[in-house]
This record gives sequence, structure tokens and C-alpha cells, in this order.
Amino acid sequence: GIIFSRKPNPNLLSLDVDRLLHDFRINAGLTSSAKPLGGWEEPKCEVRGHSVGHFLSACALMYASTGDEVLKAKADRVVAGLAECQAKMGSGYLSAFPEEFIDRVEVGKRVWAPWYTIHKIYAGLVDMAVLCGNRQALEVVTKACDWVKSRCDKLSDEQMEKMLGNEHGGMNDVLAEVYALTGEEKYLKLAQRFNHHAVLDPLSRREDCLTGLHANTQFPKILGAGRQYEWTGREDLRTAATFF
Repeated sequence: GIIFSRKPNPNLLSLDVDRLLHDFRINAGLTSSAKPLGGWEEPKCEVRGHSVGHFLSACALMYASTGDEVLKAKADRVVAGLAECQAKMGSGYLSAFPEEFIDRVEVGKRVWAPWYTIHKIYAGLVDMAVLCGNRQALEVVTKACDWVKSRCDKLSDEQMEKMLGNEHGGMNDVLAEVYALTGEEKYLKLAQRFNHHAVLDPLSRREDCLTGLHANTQFPKILGAGRQYEWTGREDLRTAATFF
């Protein structure tokens, strides 16, 4: 079995809340005097913000397994900071990069992986809601998903499929999770719009289309298909997941 440590994680506790929120605040037009993080979180990196989602997920899982209140309080402060950024922007949009990145991915212009990054943030918020009982996290991610719907409602199925050719993480999974938490059908329908047919359709016919594809990009699509099957009973999604 798995043995969970009862000691707090010093790496998570060592991360500064204001530094984690810096790029989000700048993007929202709020002031920040914090020193920016480096690596893939540095202010010019196109996937900045995704590590904050990982941080929230890690804190939520650690709290669930250790009950460490200090860690939970730190993650709660990050959620509150994200809520402030979202409120400042006003549309429900929440990210550490400008919405222009979504404009680019929708029309096939060069951009790294904005939906991938957004998924990580949303997944962290869902984990905080589920594992830490943070109601604000659920409110924030629900508003964020409404923003996603407002963007995707403008796209045809063909435009969606073209957009999904770029990496999009587990958007089809996290939207299904938000449906599970809220019971609102619109999120389940939106989750299904993020199903990448170029990959899932052959798998649903038990055709191996995976050779040469980037593995890290495919796993989240399959997890989302499996989660959607649990709520829809669609056998094509079940077959795609199990055949994968």
C-alpha cells in the first residue's frame, strides 16, 4: 500500500504566494512588487501560470493526506488571489497570459499551449474545491468555465477540431469534473466539444493511430474520455479509453 508522510512538504511551504501570483496580477492590471518566478514561469514564457495550477493540486492532495492546515491556508490565499485577478478582468477569464493567446490558437497562429496551461489552473481549483472544501475555488472555476463556453460557442465544430490540434491538456476532463460538481449540463456538453476527434474517433473503432504522437499530449484526452463515459454512458468513449 501507499504510505503517506505526516510531515509537511518543505518545497510547497517554501513557495511564496505573491511570487506565485505575480504574473496573474500583472496580466489582470493589478500591481505586484514580487520577484517573478523563473523557468517556465518567467514573465515572457507562453505557458506561465500552469505551475500555479500544479501547486494548488499538490497542496490539496497533501492536505487530504496529512491534514496540514498551514499548507491549506497557503493554498487558500492563492485561490483568493486568483479570484481577485479574475474579478479585475471581469469576463471570467483567468490566466497569467493575455487572452490574445486564445485568439491565436483559435485561428491556428503560432502559440505554445494556452489551453494546456488553462487546464492546469482549472484542475488545481477543482482539487481545492473537492479536497479542501474551498467554495471560492469552485466559484472561480465555474466563472472561468463560463468564459470558456463564451469563447467556444462562437466556433464551429470544424474550428474546434482545428484548434484542438494544438495541445489542450485535459480540458475535456476538467469540464466534466465541473459538471459533476455543479450538475449543470452545459459543462458536460462543453467538455465533449473538447474531445479531439482525430485521436478519439479511431480509438473508438479500435484503430491504433498513436504511433509517433507525443504521449504527454494524448493521456489527458483519454482520461477525459473515460470521465465523460462515467456521466454519459457513451460506449464510443469507453472503447476509446480502454483500447488506448
